[in-house]
Amino acid sequence: MEAVLYCYDGEKPTFKLTADPEGNDDGGRPYDLPKGYHVEETKDGLQIMGELPCTLEEHNGKPVLVDQKSRKAYLLERSRRITQRREEMGMTRQELADALGVTLMEVYQWETYEVEIGTAVLGRIAKVLDCETMDLIN
Repeated sequence: MEAVLYCYDGEKPTFKLTADPEGNDDGGRPYDLPKGYHVEETKDGLQIMGELPCTLEEHNGKPVLVDQKSRKAYLLERSRRITQRREEMGMTRQELADALGVTLMEVYQWETYEVEIGTAVLGRIAKVLDCETMDLIN
């Protein structure tokens, strides 16, 4: 299960489930939720739910899901869409790198978000992985 989280930069980053109407966020990024958690519309708006609503905190610039009921906290990771699609296609990182004419290290950095991918390269990746560019980012 995924949730799109919007990061609001200020003195300390803040993560929310809704976009800022004035555009003062990062545009939203998909994050993987731990097993057993989901996003639900409640009377208070969108909430990440376990047995009870959970909260989002920030730790070292990353979102943390805090479940008060179970007394657990989960560091959330961005969804790895390129990795997922590559594995669905039965390709290794090296095979993707060879098809794109790049190094294995570049593919690794893209898949782990160490380096942001330009739109032109993202389009080439989508073509090799036989999908739409938007499938890799939304």
